[in-house]
Amino acid sequence: MKKLLLTLACAMTSLFASAQAKTAAVGLNLNYGTEIESLGLGVKGSYCFTDHIRGEASFNYFFPKDHFTMWEINANAHYLFNIGDKFKVYPLVGLTYVHGHWSNKYSVGGGGNFDDVTVKESYNTGKFGVNLGGGAQYDLTDNLMLNFEVKYSLVSDLDQCVISLGAAYKF
Repeated sequence: MKKLLLTLACAMTSLFASAQAKTAAVGLNLNYGTEIESLGLGVKGSYCFTDHIRGEASFNYFFPKDHFTMWEINANAHYLFNIGDKFKVYPLVGLTYVHGHWSNKYSVGGGGNFDDVTVKESYNTGKFGVNLGGGAQYDLTDNLMLNFEVKYSLVSDLDQCVISLGAAYKF
């Protein structure tokens, strides 16, 4: 019984010690989509599973341009390389779901005794794809970091490069 209690105590101690080394963060991004040529805003959350492996989930919304809007949900993995005390670089790989919406409203003249007719067209599409890219992170303080990231989303008919500049709060 004492051996079991000692084993459980050691396991709990190591669990709490490893939990203290793990870091979570939440942040905001300013994004630019190269294919749709539009700015966007994003929110993200990340969790460091080890000193080098981090998972990140994000949502990005791109502002409408030429009657087209787009948003994406991402789940990416980063492998962190420490370059000095405050600077890290990382490659990333992940999955994405991209949703695009195009709509347009225009008038068609009837001519003669017919009035103009307003026509509204719209098209929605949603597709899964893969993200590949990399980024850099600079720790301003123990709790605040800045990041720059470039990723290419490989999505049928909706692929593009997304350039992001952001800040996150670590806890």
